[in-house]
Amino acid sequence: MVFLETAIVSIVDDYGKQHEARALLDSGSMANFVSEALDRKLLNTRTKVNVSVSGIGKAIQQVKGSITATVRSKIHHFDTQLEFLILDLPSADIPTTPIDVSSWEMRNVTLADPTYHIPGKIDIVIGGDAFWELHTGNKRSLGTGRPWLVETQFGWTVAGNSSQQTNTPRICHAAMNEKQLESIMTRFWENETILDDPVLSNEEDSCEKHYISTTTRNASGRYVVKLPFNPIPGIVLGASRESAKRRFLALERRLESNPLMKSAYSSFMEEYQRLGHMRKLSNPVDDTCPHYYLPHHAVLKEKSTSTKVRVVFDASCKTSSGISLNDTLLVGPIIQQDLFTIMLRFRSHAIAITADVEKMYRQILHDPLDKNFLRILYRDNPREAIDTFELQTVTYGTASALFLATRTLTRCLPRFFGHGFFPIGSRQPHSG
Repeated sequence: MVFLETAIVSIVDDYGKQHEARALLDSGSMANFVSEALDRKLLNTRTKVNVSVSGIGKAIQQVKGSITATVRSKIHHFDTQLEFLILDLPSADIPTTPIDVSSWEMRNVTLADPTYHIPGKIDIVIGGDAFWELHTGNKRSLGTGRPWLVETQFGWTVAGNSSQQTNTPRICHAAMNEKQLESIMTRFWENETILDDPVLSNEEDSCEKHYISTTTRNASGRYVVKLPFNPIPGIVLGASRESAKRRFLALERRLESNPLMKSAYSSFMEEYQRLGHMRKLSNPVDDTCPHYYLPHHAVLKEKSTSTKVRVVFDASCKTSSGISLNDTLLVGPIIQQDLFTIMLRFRSHAIAITADVEKMYRQILHDPLDKNFLRILYRDNPREAIDTFELQTVTYGTASALFLATRTLTRCLPRFFGHGFFPIGSRQPHSG
């Protein structure tokens, strides 16, 4: 039985949070690797790569992503920043079978991995580029027919041959990057290929998982979504009502000087309320809970064939803390295909059919707990008091609106998305 060096380490993510991981120290590997499971926990920024990784027998795997993370010792004051290629499973369980070490003398030794003799999963592989940096050069013999104790920055590891015999398979962790002519040519042709499944960043993946786990349908069949808030600590909304009030009073003065625009603006807001897309709150309004007031203004589109004046909601307006609602939201991945792909598909059929989903954004409801963050101030008559309303539907102007609306459309029409149908985008995004 041969022992390979393992250590329990801390991995520091982009937000400073430490995650415990079991590492394999492998001088035979030309790259560092991290498991897909640990990568999802870290939420570090993922970089797209296209690397061929080969091992024994020249078996090749394609790696599509990498991250950079800091590896920190749990015993000594030591850390190092490494780049990791992402693999589903960077290694088999190590060791492959439990080993009886009860008779081994290990006094005054702090082990890097106290469970070195018990089979367990490997979260990361640290390869040859950092392997020798981790070793101090000190080692101790455990006796004849037993492995060595090797001192590292993570503590003492156990490495080498043991006289204990097992019938378990033997494993090898040597790996290398293929950077020869064949790999270069492969990358060239892949760059010329339109990928069906683009690699999602960690934030995009988190947003998709949030959508899947929180989206529901109410009794009338309408979809109900939740705002995908960013889990980064320290992003806190401040006060926003006074800023929204100043913006509304400035808008009101502008509308008073343009009766035609005011009439169109009032009609738009009246329809918004009549359709149940916004709801008036009774006074006094509770502002002690987390909330956000969205400023709004008019946009004039002379060439529009439907509504020439549209209302735009500004979720990028900063609160007193310097943070806006959009700063707290995940944007989500781009679901609709690029224009080039759509044009190619358009030219491959004799007949093309287009359609428009009327008020697409506003067909989708927001969870009641989110509506505190979708408040607006409005009144139709300057001589009346300013009222507070809550928007009830997905609102254009919020960072996640495009994703929530388009993702819900794919959920409504799953059969069409595999047969040449795909949304190009909202024709009238400001009206939702």
